[in-house]
Amino acid sequence: MLTSPRSGAHRTRGPRAQETTFMYLFRRPRLSALAAALLAAPVVLSAAPATALTGVDAPAQLNYVAKISVGEQAACTGTLIDRQWVLTAATCFAADGKLPAGKPAISTTVTVGRADLTQTGGSVLSAIRLVPHADRDLVLVKLAAKITDPGITPVRLATTPASAGEELMKAGFGRTKTEWMPDKLHTGTFTVASTTATTVDLNGSDTATVCKGDAGGPALRTVNGTTELVAINSRSWQGGCFGSDPAETRTGAIDTRVDGISDWVDHATSRNPDDLTGDGKADLAAVKSDGILWVYPGTGKPGMNALGTRFQAGTSWTSQDAITTGDLNNDGIGDLLSRQASDGTLWVYPGTGKPGMDAFPSRYQVGRSWQTQDVTRTGDFNSDGITDVLTRQASDGTLWVYPGTGKPGMDAFPTRYQVGTYWKSQNVITTGDLNNDGRTDVLSRQASDGTLWVYPGTGKPGMETFGTRYQVGRSWQTQDVTRTGDFNSDGITDVLTRQASDGTLWVYPGTGKPGMDAFPTRYQVGTSWGPYRII
Repeated sequence: MLTSPRSGAHRTRGPRAQETTFMYLFRRPRLSALAAALLAAPVVLSAAPATALTGVDAPAQLNYVAKISVGEQAACTGTLIDRQWVLTAATCFAADGKLPAGKPAISTTVTVGRADLTQTGGSVLSAIRLVPHADRDLVLVKLAAKITDPGITPVRLATTPASAGEELMKAGFGRTKTEWMPDKLHTGTFTVASTTATTVDLNGSDTATVCKGDAGGPALRTVNGTTELVAINSRSWQGGCFGSDPAETRTGAIDTRVDGISDWVDHATSRNPDDLTGDGKADLAAVKSDGILWVYPGTGKPGMNALGTRFQAGTSWTSQDAITTGDLNNDGIGDLLSRQASDGTLWVYPGTGKPGMDAFPSRYQVGRSWQTQDVTRTGDFNSDGITDVLTRQASDGTLWVYPGTGKPGMDAFPTRYQVGTYWKSQNVITTGDLNNDGRTDVLSRQASDGTLWVYPGTGKPGMETFGTRYQVGRSWQTQDVTRTGDFNSDGITDVLTRQASDGTLWVYPGTGKPGMDAFPTRYQVGTSWGPYRII
């Protein structure tokens, strides 16, 4: 009987109804040649030998398969299913598969687009957020930036389960029969034995086994020329894997089904800092001159139906002179960050996602004396997965970032670092991912002539936080409100403005392109917005 170095054994029925034990493959995984075995669990670098999927070198088109390194402790395999998200096994990060959502507890890097780890292609990015599934050995891993290489295409999820007798190709970076830490992605063919509501039981062979390090690796099928992800590796017998018990000859594996999880994936990957209602769409919070706070739910539609029926979410907001949105407590729902006009006290109103007066039922203080700052905006400027605050010093135009901790109270933004100087020349400053690379940028307007600029975010701290600016518009002084958000739900940040002359509300759909093609057209989304003091 094999024992797993990092996780408890999974009890299941084996041949002749005897109790046997599968091994989780959550230690440092890698795949090898057909003689090696596929691995479903991560590989631990300092523990007992890990195992990997045995098979042939992977074809180049499998560049969406990712190598995941959890610090210096473990490694596993994952699959790119979105430009900024990788799906893998939860046991890659916790032996029992139970882990909290949020930033990884251990610094984690993900290599995508590099089937041969000795090469330099592809991307190596930090993992900044984990979203575990409630009852399956699955976790979504958010990358610090989007994969922008057009040659790397995320794989789609299967919509139908595997069937008995079907052959699936598995891939992974786990051990092989002869290598502890192979440098190449390998593949092998497995046959479906049976399925349950959440798992797939696979039969391996002498030339196809799942080993440690293959945890989270994909099981794939091709339908009408299109590859789709059917399941991901969870555990296996590891027969024939390097370092395993020579007496163990079984090569079967158990994978976790991924057909039927699209709603969970969509909800996790559409996490939107401007989403105040919990539906993944950008909403609009606005305060009228009478102090009533209104929320206009976004519909994701273009034109005059872009904003749904408003609901009242607060009263007496005349006491606040600056309001912006962002996920300040890192729970996936947009919150409000506001500044008290009388003394500069900074408050967070945690969003609940509920309509009406229960939308922001409470608040907590996160700062004092912020009246020295005349701009307050939110975004993840250091690419750690937690929302930060960007401000401009009123006296001299210095630009600051206060890194967020995700904690409530006065520990929310305990420190700051400078990211710019001489920003008084800009009379509009707002934030959003304008170039569609997954990092927060700054959109600003030149006071002298209304020129609109984008300062692309780099994810680095300090004076390198923003790269070289590029122009995206001219003569924008006709607009007296400028906000960002994905208002048409196409995954690319747009710009919303209010015409100063008549209060008309416009959306300029973003293209993600640099330069004057960034916002080439616009459409009207509202009229008579003049009475709103804050939008």
